[in-house]
Amino acid sequence: MKTLIIRSFISLTVLCAIALSELGYIRNPLLEKLENVLYDIRLTTTMINTKSDNIVIIDIDEKSLVNHGQWPWRRDVIANLVNILFDHYEIKSLGFDMVFAEPQDNSALAVIDQISRISPNLELTELRTQYQFDNQFAESLFVRNVILGYVFKQSNSQNRDQRVGMLPQAIASTDVLGEAALHINHATSFTGNTAALQSAADFGGFFDYFRNQSTLRQVPLLQAFEGKLYPSLALQLAAVSIDANYHFNLNEHGNLLESIQINDHIIPISPNASMYVPFRGPMGSFNYLSATDIMSQKLEKSRLKDKIAIVGTSAAGLLDLRSTPVGKSYAGVEVHANTVSGILEQRVKAKPDYTLAIELLLMLTFALLMTFIFPVLTPKLGFLFLLCVTCMALVINLYCWQTLNLILNLAPLLILIALTAFFHINYNFFIEQKNKRALSKVFSQYIPSQVVEEFDLDEAKMSLTGDSREMTVFFADVRNFTSISESMSPTQLTQLMNAFLTPITREIHNTKGTIDKYMGDAVMAFWGAPIKDQNHANHAVASAKSIFDKLPELNEQLKRNNWPLIRIGIGLASGEMNVGNMGSEFRVAYSVLGDTVNLGSRLEGLTKVYGVPILVNENTKILANEHKFMRIDRVRVKGKQQPITLYTPILFDETYCQQFENALELYWQKEFSLAKQHFDKMNQASLHTLTSLFSKRCEQFLAQPPATNWDGVFQHSTK
Repeated sequence: MKTLIIRSFISLTVLCAIALSELGYIRNPLLEKLENVLYDIRLTTTMINTKSDNIVIIDIDEKSLVNHGQWPWRRDVIANLVNILFDHYEIKSLGFDMVFAEPQDNSALAVIDQISRISPNLELTELRTQYQFDNQFAESLFVRNVILGYVFKQSNSQNRDQRVGMLPQAIASTDVLGEAALHINHATSFTGNTAALQSAADFGGFFDYFRNQSTLRQVPLLQAFEGKLYPSLALQLAAVSIDANYHFNLNEHGNLLESIQINDHIIPISPNASMYVPFRGPMGSFNYLSATDIMSQKLEKSRLKDKIAIVGTSAAGLLDLRSTPVGKSYAGVEVHANTVSGILEQRVKAKPDYTLAIELLLMLTFALLMTFIFPVLTPKLGFLFLLCVTCMALVINLYCWQTLNLILNLAPLLILIALTAFFHINYNFFIEQKNKRALSKVFSQYIPSQVVEEFDLDEAKMSLTGDSREMTVFFADVRNFTSISESMSPTQLTQLMNAFLTPITREIHNTKGTIDKYMGDAVMAFWGAPIKDQNHANHAVASAKSIFDKLPELNEQLKRNNWPLIRIGIGLASGEMNVGNMGSEFRVAYSVLGDTVNLGSRLEGLTKVYGVPILVNENTKILANEHKFMRIDRVRVKGKQQPITLYTPILFDETYCQQFENALELYWQKEFSLAKQHFDKMNQASLHTLTSLFSKRCEQFLAQPPATNWDGVFQHSTK
């Protein structure tokens, strides 16, 4: 329950932080930048990438400048262009991505005026008309679907109330929007066309953009000036092309502008009356037609008939370039063309105010998924789940984008998924480390600390579950413990056993052994688990020899306390055994089971019979190749039919070991008399019990010879 509360708190914290950013209470530039990147990716990967059939760009290109002179051209040239477009090519409407803010500088008219003053009787009216280029341009605009461009400016100390030229007629008063008008950009000055030109043209549209966009993704469709609403060049061009009136749709509260409607075309916009530009494709998505080719009427009429034309330029030095999601150097005239195209084809993406509720609901849903499902999965399943959740978020977002034309912020949701996954993974790691520390604390009581540390280093070698593997088991027992316990008080006996068990445990741990259990005066241990140890037999023998070597030092300490001295026997057996957590549902212990374990216990008991401190089986002798051994006997232990060979590590003079080996060979060859002589001659104190045992056996066999098929194996009837 505590873990669930902590996980819920983690997800809730991440959710609240991102939700506050979404709601605008916290500004996160990095999140905004990531969202812009993801928006650009969605836009560029889903563009229709086809050229428009309805919109063309009249290009004042290098060829046109060569034929008609440098820009700006005389107004009569532009008038000729307009007349040809409407009269010959029969275009539907025409927009100028430029402003004609000043009258034509005409030196010819000045000369004519001077002549008139000198010779007032001369008739120069026709000549004057011929050189009135502005009037000719104005006449070409009259009663035609021509939209002149102009620029609105924002308030600052330099251009406040700076008004150049004339504005076109407004499309509505800001009063029709009520409170929604507060969110629209309010201009304080403008640069418009001359009064003569704007009066002749029925329409006009601004072509300025938001100044705070490093990459142009949105364009304003409406701006307010002195209580009136004015459309952009693209919006007005689209409206004029379908002969539409404007209608403004507000939200249910009437305080936000949701869309602009021209006839049956609904244009979703942001509250500030901006629209996401629905780019068709990279630069060149519209046909560029050279202005000089049009004026010379070289082009086929079908290429322009009933089309929307926008006059712009691709000439170096005149080209208006913008950074956009589909190109870092994108012609401004194509931005207008894309806007008109998107409006008329109704491909405009919307981001209404209710999308915020959808985004928050999605974030809550995914936060719950990441809280209750992700943490309980294995690393592999968790990775697959994280991948599926991320794909699900992408699919939902792209469905809204492509099918519903809704723009949902994607970055916050992906960041939410990533952060919750990150924190839950770290929390899992924290809990895992905490559990490992607790487990290590428990295991360190019977597993050496260096082995516990290896758990993290090589978990592949570690197993606490049931497993069958080759290992070495260790049994050590105190001789005559009953008589010792009877001679001491309980407190003294406890102190004695602690003094005995502590150094034994230390030596076992020093060789990477694992304490299985303490059984009164006995110790059981094993090598090869929970960390696999290929050198388990060598380590076990080394530990047994070290314990035996340190026994005199321990007895000196006991002697100083006037306590009984201790003698021990150690049995080692190597082979297959089962290891793992064993027990009941109330208590479990990490232990070993199997015939090899039972054999190890038998060998420990036989050390008393043979009078040697350590006995090992043949597997241990073979595997512990770093140590030397002496053969002791071939026996059948109680409960087993298969004979085994007993060995003891050489702890004394190897000369005596060789003498014993020679005597043992004579014994197995049934040379009992000669063998007895050899056994009796050996006066090594440490082998006295062993040699006496075999000397008595020889006497018995001399008195009563064994069967003819005797194989030298002795049958033990006790454990």
